[in-house]
Amino acid sequence: MTVKAFFKSTAFKSLAVLIAIVLAAGALLAICNDLLHISEEERLARSLSKIYGTDVTATEVQLTEEERSYTYGTVNAVYYVQNDGNYLFQTTGKGGYSNGNGKVTLWTVITCTGTREGGDLALTGIEKVVYDSNEGQSFISTLGASFYAAFADRDELVAGGGYFTATEETDDLYNVATGASESSNAACNAVNTALACFRTVLMGGDA
Repeated sequence: MTVKAFFKSTAFKSLAVLIAIVLAAGALLAICNDLLHISEEERLARSLSKIYGTDVTATEVQLTEEERSYTYGTVNAVYYVQNDGNYLFQTTGKGGYSNGNGKVTLWTVITCTGTREGGDLALTGIEKVVYDSNEGQSFISTLGASFYAAFADRDELVAGGGYFTATEETDDLYNVATGASESSNAACNAVNTALACFRTVLMGGDA
């Protein structure tokens, strides 16, 4: 078959149509990606609005890898909230459902007095805990609003150095949802991770 005959053939026409479809689809995908893309700044702004119910200004606190890892879980991010002088933590707690491998990620607002710069920063309590996401927690919906609100009702004990637990067998702060003890454990550990980071990194003390 000659080159001229090939360009006139059905095979070439079909190939040309396929190429055109691929190019058009690629262009549409690129346009959609641009339109639907959410920047990290916008994602943070949405999270802050969900937590505070209004627009707030926050500055990220830089942590080393060592400062992110704790027995309870991992610190994903820490922000200093300029509007109220408190600190917002996004943490992932370990020890959830599925052989202890499940995880729960929460936002925790820790209230405080003083400043890091002044060397007098002190933890005074927890203002709010907000659910973010989970890994493999089938009964996470059991942890309702009252469960998360309970973290903010123990300011005196939290300020005194206490940690939360999903069992009644220790002297720590008790917080568990019936039927979801392992998910409760991971959620408690997410909050405990925020407390541990605040006490060791921001206050420069012991966990």
